[in-house]
Amino acid sequence: MPPWLRSFLKWVGIFVSLMGIALGMGLLTLRILVPSAKIEVPSVVGKDIKEAALVLSEQNLGLKVVGTKFSSEIPEDIVISQLPSPKAKVRRDRAIEVVLSGGRRVVVVPSLIGKRLREAELDLSRRGSKINSISYTYSEAAESQIVAQDPPARTSSTRKEGLDILVSLGPRTPQFYMPDFTGKELRKGIDLVEKLPLNIGKIREVPFSGKEGIILSQSPLLGSQVDAEAPIEFRVGVFYEEQKRSPLATRWITTSVTVPWGFTPKEVKLEISDTQGTRTVSYGLRDPGEKVWLVSPITGTGEVKIYVGEELVGIRMVREAG
Repeated sequence: MPPWLRSFLKWVGIFVSLMGIALGMGLLTLRILVPSAKIEVPSVVGKDIKEAALVLSEQNLGLKVVGTKFSSEIPEDIVISQLPSPKAKVRRDRAIEVVLSGGRRVVVVPSLIGKRLREAELDLSRRGSKINSISYTYSEAAESQIVAQDPPARTSSTRKEGLDILVSLGPRTPQFYMPDFTGKELRKGIDLVEKLPLNIGKIREVPFSGKEGIILSQSPLLGSQVDAEAPIEFRVGVFYEEQKRSPLATRWITTSVTVPWGFTPKEVKLEISDTQGTRTVSYGLRDPGEKVWLVSPITGTGEVKIYVGEELVGIRMVREAG
């Protein structure tokens, strides 16, 4: 190639390059000085994510998910909020940032059976759940122990729904109607009490002109509904005649003894010593472990010795009142 042609082509190349650079700079300057038309942002709040993307693409806008929030009211994948807000002016190809609903937050229900009420409340509180309602029932479970729950354990539930539980009041105490003790001798009344799940509470003596040692009244009254082991109070008549009143008072002493554990029954008896002499009252053979109530009349000053078998297990001293 002749030297002149080579030089000419070189200058032509330089000229074309400079023209390209100048054209590019001009377009960039035009872009900066004359901004493109802005687009009004449509509202996509409340729309499904697919529908929101379609609506924005029709306006030459993009969509960018920047977060998720759980909601018990708004279904999953529905737009909760957007930025920029609706009707704002933006350039085309701008990405609109949205926050989507994650739907209801579902948790696995823990097992509360066997737990105490307070323990269950703390456990649910740590999980963000709660107890909706509490019902109570008698059961063999300990008091305050949970015996049933709804929803059941290991099922899915939302935090807002919470749980319903059934709490034990403990075993139901047996109840029955009070029998009639009035008119019976005190010892027979005590024997009947021993056969029932009741306890002797107080035995009060009241002056009485009839036979001594008769139960005149009782508390609770005949027909009353009472719990097992309820204490029973008797009012017992003590002979009283003003013209022939003895200067020495007779009092009824009540005590109890439990037969020691063993293999054979043992005789329970009292040896009573007072101003009227010494006498023995036998309560017969009693089974090991049996609790026996003992009643003895004491006149003036005296003592009561308690024997189980041939063994002296207790002494009760009695001094004359006054």
